[in-house]
Amino acid sequence: MLIIDDTWEQRKVNEIFKVTRGQVLAASLTTPEKNRGNIYPVYSSQTKDNGLLGYYSEYLFENAITWTTDGANAGTVNFRPGRFYSTNVNGVLINENGYACYAVSEIINKVAYKYVSKVGNPKLMNNVMAEINIMITPNIDELKQISKLIEAYNQYITLHQ
Repeated sequence: MLIIDDTWEQRKVNEIFKVTRGQVLAASLTTPEKNRGNIYPVYSSQTKDNGLLGYYSEYLFENAITWTTDGANAGTVNFRPGRFYSTNVNGVLINENGYACYAVSEIINKVAYKYVSKVGNPKLMNNVMAEINIMITPNIDELKQISKLIEAYNQYITLHQ
């Protein structure tokens, strides 16, 4: 049973998360499929496969939220469960206390597009992401319950496509 707490509050992203960025990685070092040597997904700003560029032998992050910083998809936000590598065209939000989850990624995704600079190449840089205000509950259990619903819904959609 989903129990909604009424203690939702407005917070800046940088009050909840460490705001950082991925690192440059040559696409030639990745493989299109997971294999014995390359087991960690690599996320980039591309549109296909939900930003999955390929697989690599090392990871940089675990259970974090990414967003596309540059290009046509700037401002697109996703929760990335497990260990993964993120390229330099992805910002990364890190929180060890449970805020890095599907629910919070969806909350941020609903507002991030408003902050994308549309002058020239679209961009949503770290300093701008850090200052975005979102409504969030401090109740981690509530966020986990909402995240389970989102994940189940996404799996249902995938199954029926």
